[in-house]
Amino acid sequence: MNKPKAIFCWSGGKDSSYCLHKVLTEGLFDVKYLLTTVNDKFKRISMHGVREALLETQAESIGIPLLKVRVSEGTNDEYEKQMEKVLLKAKLEGINNVIYCL
Repeated sequence: MNKPKAIFCWSGGKDSSYCLHKVLTEGLFDVKYLLTTVNDKFKRISMHGVREALLETQAESIGIPLLKVRVSEGTNDEYEKQMEKVLLKAKLEGINNVIYCL
């Protein structure tokens, strides 16, 4: 049986790590990408300030490719436009699910 393809919203923190572990253990989705918003000016994850180099190391260690949403202005309008571009690209790959852990 083919599992639905999904993107996992990745913050680089411990809660995100635990949630991803649970998602992968349950095996209900085929997680194709880790999705992260990166501040282009500071080269850090917007959510926690994790350096982009560490983000890349995390993804390599996990074995799931990254999708980066790059923002520089910090406005909601910019965020929405950049996120839309990335998600529409993923949709073209047949990915219709986004997993976000609270």
